[in-house]
Amino acid sequence: MITAKDLQLILQKPLHFLLKIEVLKDDGKTILDTLKGVVIGGTASIDSASSVRRTFSASLVPTLYDRNDTKITEEGLVWLNKELRIYACIMDIRTGTYTYYPLGHYIYTSSSGSYDAATNQLTITCSDYMSKLDGSKNGQIGALVTKIPAYEENTETGAVIKRNIIREAMIAVLKQSGGIAHYMVDDMGEYKALPQNNDNWKSYREQNPLWNAIPYDLEFSSGCTVLSILEKLRDLYPNYEMFFDEYNVFTCRMIPSCYKDDIIFSNEFLQKIYISEDTNIDMAAVRNICEVWGKVIEADFYTEQCSCQNNVYHCSINGYEEAYYNGDTVAVKIPSANAANPKLNINQLGAVNILDENTDAPVAANVLEKDVVFVFKIKSKRANGQTTYNAYLLGHWQAHGMNVLTDGTVGRDYTFHDGTVCPQYSKKYFQKKYNCESVELEIIPNSPFTVQKLGEILDVKTGGDYDHITSDSLALSLAKWENWKSARLTDSITLTTNLVPFFDVHLKILYQSSHSDIPEQYIIKSVNHDFGTWTSTLSLMKFYPLYNDVIKEIGTHRVLSEYKHGTLNKYAHYKLTEFIGGDPH
Repeated sequence: MITAKDLQLILQKPLHFLLKIEVLKDDGKTILDTLKGVVIGGTASIDSASSVRRTFSASLVPTLYDRNDTKITEEGLVWLNKELRIYACIMDIRTGTYTYYPLGHYIYTSSSGSYDAATNQLTITCSDYMSKLDGSKNGQIGALVTKIPAYEENTETGAVIKRNIIREAMIAVLKQSGGIAHYMVDDMGEYKALPQNNDNWKSYREQNPLWNAIPYDLEFSSGCTVLSILEKLRDLYPNYEMFFDEYNVFTCRMIPSCYKDDIIFSNEFLQKIYISEDTNIDMAAVRNICEVWGKVIEADFYTEQCSCQNNVYHCSINGYEEAYYNGDTVAVKIPSANAANPKLNINQLGAVNILDENTDAPVAANVLEKDVVFVFKIKSKRANGQTTYNAYLLGHWQAHGMNVLTDGTVGRDYTFHDGTVCPQYSKKYFQKKYNCESVELEIIPNSPFTVQKLGEILDVKTGGDYDHITSDSLALSLAKWENWKSARLTDSITLTTNLVPFFDVHLKILYQSSHSDIPEQYIIKSVNHDFGTWTSTLSLMKFYPLYNDVIKEIGTHRVLSEYKHGTLNKYAHYKLTEFIGGDPH
């Protein structure tokens, strides 16, 4: 917790810093000694985009008394089985006492020293504990094949005994293969089952008991690393991060959206410690449309014998069982477009609701198109002690989704080569142009990267891990995440200040840049401390709250009231109809 006293220490003049480097046994607890000497330079970095989040390097000149301890020998303080705990210390000039701020827990990755009488200098380079899991210092798996099954079964009957849970599998890998005892691993699973995404998450979990289960068997070849296994488990669902914190606790959690977070550092504070600023936009990396192609779905059953009566699709499938079965995938050629809340009835087993796999909501009108084959997955739910079945819409034969960054306005009518006419940059325009029904418009009016300002800059994701995306809805969610990275993380500022040892990533700040008339919100992406100049350099990402989050939190009226009347006139019709689930065209 950053306090007012911490901020006051940074604003002192003059500032007095020192580094404290504790050397520990490889148990990570027992302090052997401290590395003593005059620090003549070094850096510590925190990078939210890297698996090895924290790195540290320093050069120091040991005192004559301490030279033997700092020799690179098994008996010295600089050796393979030693660990480091490092603090930046600030003196309170009123009391002469120091406050210690942890910079992290590290292991040696390389070291060198020169003991010439004229140039006696020791240089150390360290990384956080992830280096013990990624193969740098340790972490390789020697088994021929490492397998994490989706479930355990009875060897005699083949019946499923237990579904394996993602979080439990990750903890087992951490403890058994990585030797990690201190960890904080959040629940991982379906979007609607997480409390930060759904107010009714408890009910959703009860109705969807497989929400956090490993969806398919995971296999890893000999020579893989503990980190690669952990990453595979983490990436079963998007938007999670793994790292070791400054106290050496392994953490796996959803990447903070920072939407509800307080502003930690004010513009007033930052202006007082400001040294320099550099605006940087990676033009080559900017994208504002992301198209995700997922798995080609191999259905268990297929039929073209289907009719529709009263919004219920009645289909006949040869060889289908006498009852619905959890996990069956069924491909059906749709005879006519649906109304809202359609149902599916296979072999007269009873009509079941057709739901969107990602949102768990009934499918909207006209989603199922005439003469197009759609794939459904039969899934069971438990509620009030009874089992019910639903048909979850996976989409077309191949999962496909697209996210578009837009300011919410549309252009003039656009005529396609087949004569179809629709307003440019409308949802129908993107559906038609890219032959993709699952299109989501990400409305951020003040973004400099919208299609209205830059034109259409497409990023296509296919193959590799994307082949595990099993539905249009999941493809849509991942497209939103990928577009967020390429269309917003590129809008950044590099800010250099006096050294602040408690800067960290994913903190929200308020800062007025040299090219802005007002303070704006930013998120810290990375931190680099320089112990030669005693400065901190921050990489800042401009914070753009998701428009639907703003609507949810503070209401449509308050959001729209922030726009001038001349601007509001362009937005109101298209935005409001999108927000309530309608179609402005």
